Amino acid sequence: MTDYVQPFERFLGKRGLVMGLGVFGGGTESAKFLAGYCSHVVVTDLRGEDVLRDSIDELRALSIEYRLGEHREEDFRNADVVIHSPAVRPDNRYLQIARESGAEVTMEMSLFIEACPGRTVGVTGSNGKTTTALLAYEMLCQVMWRAQPELEGKWAEPPASTPATSGRVWLGGNCGEPLINRLAEMSAEDVVVLELSSFQLQDWHRIRKSCDVSLITNITPNHLDWHKDIAEYAWAKSAIYRYSPLEGAIFFDGPGTQPLVAERIASGSTAWMVSESEREQYLSRGTGAGCFALIASERGQPVLCRVHQNGSMKAADVPFTPADLSLPGRFNWQNFLCALALVYAGLGQQVGPTLKSLGGARRFRGVEHRLEFCGEVHGARCFNDSIATTPESTMAALSAFDTGVHLLLGGSDKGLGYGPMAAAIAAHPGVRGLYLQGANLPQIKSALTDAHCAHPIHEFATFDQACEAAFHAVKAGDVFLMSPASASFYEYAPNTRFTNFEHRGRHFKALVKAHTT
Repeated sequence: MTDYVQPFERFLGKRGLVMGLGVFGGGTESAKFLAGYCSHVVVTDLRGEDVLRDSIDELRALSIEYRLGEHREEDFRNADVVIHSPAVRPDNRYLQIARESGAEVTMEMSLFIEACPGRTVGVTGSNGKTTTALLAYEMLCQVMWRAQPELEGKWAEPPASTPATSGRVWLGGNCGEPLINRLAEMSAEDVVVLELSSFQLQDWHRIRKSCDVSLITNITPNHLDWHKDIAEYAWAKSAIYRYSPLEGAIFFDGPGTQPLVAERIASGSTAWMVSESEREQYLSRGTGAGCFALIASERGQPVLCRVHQNGSMKAADVPFTPADLSLPGRFNWQNFLCALALVYAGLGQQVGPTLKSLGGARRFRGVEHRLEFCGEVHGARCFNDSIATTPESTMAALSAFDTGVHLLLGGSDKGLGYGPMAAAIAAHPGVRGLYLQGANLPQIKSALTDAHCAHPIHEFATFDQACEAAFHAVKAGDVFLMSPASASFYEYAPNTRFTNFEHRGRHFKALVKAHTT
């Protein structure tokens, strides 16, 4: 039996349009969604049929009109509802034409959050959100039924015990499937874990909806090739909690979150804090208009805390240390603390089920393309960190290793600065060599020069050439770290482009496999 109530009757018999088909599966699911309601559906994409063949084949049984290789103004004027890709800015001129013609312009994730009957647990941030979301998901799968059995074993070993609850846990957003067409399968007992980008969240300011429980890992410059500035980027991220219940917002005590916390407290709402600092530093902050609840890490072991407005505190020790986590690096311990906070809040601050969920963290192997060990060459360990598309991500990855590091950098530019990363690389005593390639090679090299980096710097015309040089240079005990600090949308070889960071990561793993000794 389901608690789902159909909220989309307003689309019945209308004319629908999907802008952007093959982006992370969201376009095809949006087309399926509209085809179930609208009398006529148009799918429009600037790419051609040869590129979109798989998506078109998936939709072949549906009555859909395709407009490929172009966008036509009349399609947007004639539409009653437009679902656009997260990659399209809301001020796109075609979307403006649709609004001026009276259409509802929305996104798949906005429709989902509007209608989801279960408890939504969302994660966003510039770095760490994927690992945090998947850790929280696997921890919840320890105490709840997995609604998508095909995901079992993907990031963690299956749990040994059977959950006692009747509720189920779902995974959606950027690290899961689009869930718009599975709403009718969900109930109020379910929990949905969502990893969310600033592109998706920006539209939530329009619909004034947020997750029931939300967490922001950090705010550092990112996607400034899409956002107007860092202020717009931070504002977009803040939609994950602005319209949530009073106690639904969680922040990691990291870069860029303090202003958001201060604003939340000033509004009279509660802010949760996740911190590695001593608890006492935060207790005094709970005397303002709002109060802090937090999960702190004392002496390498987390403590679940609930700080009340009157200053009293209820705490429970968590039997878990960094040694229990198979993932390397301090930043992954921070990701775990964030995931623990999400589970604690998502389960209604129930200590017992939260402690039982720790089995999911122990089972967790890690995220593909995120500091992923993928083999050895000449006794050197090779790590695929293709998901590191920002300098901050690369700095975090580099901090996980002490000696013998061969670091591959470069890709397409996102409008970010490389100065702090260059300074961190220059100061790292264990770097053996830097291998630069990609469209932004000149910018990265310039930042390294300005930082007076003394490590050997090698420049290459292609990604493969850089990898080959590193394979020949590494020795037993070294580390070859592919952590580009850059997006993947560039020609990594003449007339050959990466389609996304997953493509880049898979290509790197194939090269490692070919050289594995």
